[in-house]
Amino acid sequence: MTATFYDRQDTSNPMNGASIGDTKRLLAILRGMSNRPPFFGELLAENGFNLLIGIGKPVGCAQYSNRDGTPPYLMAVSDRSAPDNHYVDFLIGNEPSPVPWRYCLPCSQIEEIAAYFLQTGAPSPVVDWEKI
Repeated sequence: MTATFYDRQDTSNPMNGASIGDTKRLLAILRGMSNRPPFFGELLAENGFNLLIGIGKPVGCAQYSNRDGTPPYLMAVSDRSAPDNHYVDFLIGNEPSPVPWRYCLPCSQIEEIAAYFLQTGAPSPVVDWEKI
């Protein structure tokens, strides 16, 4: 399967609109941008589903949804506990979008989720998903 990558924070990113067909290239792209302030990128798969991913260090996040905007919207859920008022801001269109800590996962898990999505177009079974 292939997916198209979009940087939802930096529209001048040369990777915007890049077609990605292999995991190695996907991981190189994600790792190459992980030194920026946390931001959102998106993978649009050819099967009509999207994976919005928060890219940051040391954590990211992932939301799986249908491209046509219909529910369900699924957020990957962390198994780590944190206070209810703990958030991580991910930038999208130069605006911070606070993501509750319960949806923040280690970068390695975000990479696994993105790789699985690229291969299958489906939400990864390595984490739990919550309807939002």
